[in-house]
Formats: sequence, structure tokens, C-alpha cells
Amino acid sequence: MDEDLYQTPEEEKKKDRKKLIFLFIIIGGVVLYFIWANFLDFGKVTLYGEAPFKAEIFGGETFYCDDSPCELKTETGEHQLIISKENFRQNMIGIDIELWGTTDYSLAFKVNPYLEKTSVIPAEEKEFSYEIMFDEETKNYKLFEKSDKTKNALAYFQEEIKNPKIFGSKSSVIIVRSPTSSLGSDTDLTYFVDLSTKTKKPLPAFNYSSITEYKFSPDGNFFQFKTPESSYWWLMNLSAKEISAPIQTKIESTLKTDWIYGNKIIVISQNLSVNLYDPIQEKFENLGSFPEIQDYPLNIIAGANGSVVYLETKDQKYRIILE
Repeated sequence: MDEDLYQTPEEEKKKDRKKLIFLFIIIGGVVLYFIWANFLDFGKVTLYGEAPFKAEIFGGETFYCDDSPCELKTETGEHQLIISKENFRQNMIGIDIELWGTTDYSLAFKVNPYLEKTSVIPAEEKEFSYEIMFDEETKNYKLFEKSDKTKNALAYFQEEIKNPKIFGSKSSVIIVRSPTSSLGSDTDLTYFVDLSTKTKKPLPAFNYSSITEYKFSPDGNFFQFKTPESSYWWLMNLSAKEISAPIQTKIESTLKTDWIYGNKIIVISQNLSVNLYDPIQEKFENLGSFPEIQDYPLNIIAGANGSVVYLETKDQKYRIILE
């Protein structure tokens, strides 16, 4: 008999005990994991909003909230929470659940946009016109608004800017030198003027004199424009410490657009789909389509508070309620 294969009764008992201990460890681990995952590994989030609404943890449990606040309990970690409410836009928010902690979150519901006929649409914002002239008192060239009889200086320039092309709003002005001028480069003589601070910054070199259509954001921090060379709108962030060269957006130049408050652009596509464009994230948010509109709009005007957009076709006027 091979002595290496022979085990004494005592050795067999030791071996069985080891197997049993190992089995208990496995079972104990499974039990502890089950207890941890189902009873100990959790945190809470409290949602405040207009009830009723539904909260779905992406890939996990769904909660129906008939009252506010609504408390959710789930495992710790980062989750995506999908919030739904009838007749309102679905919203996805990121939440970080801490162990045995509670996080409060306030919900802001936005209605699904809907269309109404209207008999009146607001007039487009007043056009602001500016001029530059030599100021005898300061011996500089000053910028002023055309309608200002006192010709109050909004900014001064030491050098003459001959035949300037000026794009203006109530809070921002862009001054472009004449392309035939021999006084330096575009960077030297093309300026952005912030009327709230009466400060000016040079703009990066670009063929600004070719601009055919433009729109400033309501706060004057963004400048959106068209040129014949591009089939897309251009955009500049004028609030940056150092203003970068214009960038092409993803908005086709043929599409109807206007700024709404919050520095987003409402965009009407050729198929009458309505989108919001975020110029910082360079992303579109689709708000829906409106087959009731039979013709492509002649014009689009955002309401003063950003919650309504007005459209005008050759036969009808509409307004889209955004929130």
C-alpha cells in the first residue's frame, strides 16, 4: 500500500474540519454580503417638488411620489435619477448617495412645450445704433448712441477708426474698422465694448466686415452672426477674459433662431422641430415638433421672460409656451 495515499482517521477528521470551516466562511461571507447589500448599504434622498411625480433610479427601482417631500432609499454611490411628471418634460439628474446620509433635492418641472394661435406678436427689440466722432474736449474719438442728443461718450479711442461698421445692442457694441483702412490689423482696430462697464477689448483677427446678420444674447455676453462664407452661424463668447476667435456652431444659417434668457438659443428647423441650443455645451435639446404650423416661419421672436416664443408665418401667428 502507498503510504502517501493512506490517511489516519485523525488526519481525515482534520481534513473534514478544514472543509467545514471553509464552507462556513463562504456561507458567512454570502450572508454578510446579503445583510450589507439589503439592510446596511443605503442612503436616502428627499425630493421636493409639485406632486404627483415619478422618480426612477436608472437600472433600479421606481418610486411613485404622491406627496412632497418624497423620500427615496437606495444603495450608496452615484446614480442617475429620471424624474417624470404628466404634461412636463422628463428630467435626468445625477445624485450621490452617501452611507446612511440624506440628500435634499428641489425639483423644477418644465411643461412640455405646446402651441397656441395668437393675434399679436411683440415687436422685435429696439435697434440700437451707434456712431464715432472726434471729441474736441478730450482730443480722442468717442463712441455714442445716435439717439442721444447729448452725445454722451460710451468709450474713447485714441486712433481714428475710419468708416467703422458697428454692431450694437443695449449692453454691447462691436466696432469693426473699414476693410480698406491701412491703420494696422483687425486685432488693433476691431473692438468689443461692454457698455455696463464702459471698457473695451480688442477682438481676434476675423473678417467681421462680411457679417450679414447678427444677434446679441439678452445680457450681451454672446454674439451670434452669419457670414456668406459659412453655412452655419458663428458665435463668440464676449464675457471671456480673453475673447477667442469666432467658432462655428451646429446651427445651420438657414434656420430661424433667437436668444432666450439664460443664454440659450431657440432654434426652428426646416421640419418645424423646435430645439434649444446650449452654446457652452454645444448641445441641442429637442422640445418637440408642431405639425399644426403649415409654413416655415418668416420670423421668430423670444418673449421677454424666456418662457414664450412667437412665430409668424405668411398666414398665421403662433406662440409656443416653453414653461
